[in-house]
Amino acid sequence: MSRPATRSKNKRHKPEDSVNVTSELLRKIHATRKFTEDDVNQLYMIGKPACHGCRVNTKDNPNCFCGLIPPPNGSRKSGLWQKMSEIVQALGPDPATDLRSSSDSPAGLTNLGATCYANSILQCLYMNSSFREALFAVEPEVLKQHPVLNELALLFAQLHASNRAFVDSAPFIKTLELDNGVQQDSHEFLTLLLSLLERCLTRSRVSQARTIVQDLFRGSVSHVTTCSRCGRDSDASSKMEDFYELELNVKGMKGLEESLDDYLSVEE
Repeated sequence: MSRPATRSKNKRHKPEDSVNVTSELLRKIHATRKFTEDDVNQLYMIGKPACHGCRVNTKDNPNCFCGLIPPPNGSRKSGLWQKMSEIVQALGPDPATDLRSSSDSPAGLTNLGATCYANSILQCLYMNSSFREALFAVEPEVLKQHPVLNELALLFAQLHASNRAFVDSAPFIKTLELDNGVQQDSHEFLTLLLSLLERCLTRSRVSQARTIVQDLFRGSVSHVTTCSRCGRDSDASSKMEDFYELELNVKGMKGLEESLDDYLSVEE
């Protein structure tokens, strides 16, 4: 009695077989303008059995997820199904690998959604060399005590030394617990950030860093009230008040000096 053949028992179907079946089915649908639920299931391969660790990355099985994540000790290439997905490749080169065109060109910040208001303020603060140098002078133990101050120093260090075209601002935004889906007012953000930094920097023993917010962003103003008859100033006129921002009129003004002249103009 001859032994039954078992070679074809576990024989895998060639990819061409499924391609031919799919092509015939599509031709039928195109010719008849009709399709059934079975046709849809066959086209999308709904009937394929659920995968239980085939480890061969079955590309034609929608229920196979073995190739989604590379094994921790494997040597597979990056991306889905052992290679970079064609959809991802169509998007072009990965911007994360972009480098600065030169060491003199500044780096950008990632847009995490509605975080442009924060990014613009961070770039302005970084480009202020006095503020940047004072932040770099803060002691490491002080930075560890204040996560916001520490993340800001790390962000500035990356903007200063990294050769990447842009730097990820996510750690700093996360530390502030900002909602990247909600747009905020940049002026309000700057006011709150400076107030927070001023409190954190009071712990520093470096004089340059301890008073940098006050030295750069705080001013004093006095509102003088003078009698139009006798010419005497009121007692309250000698009182100086600190400010961190001035509300200037912009409409109809040619520049900053004209806006300041308008702010300081005499009112009768």
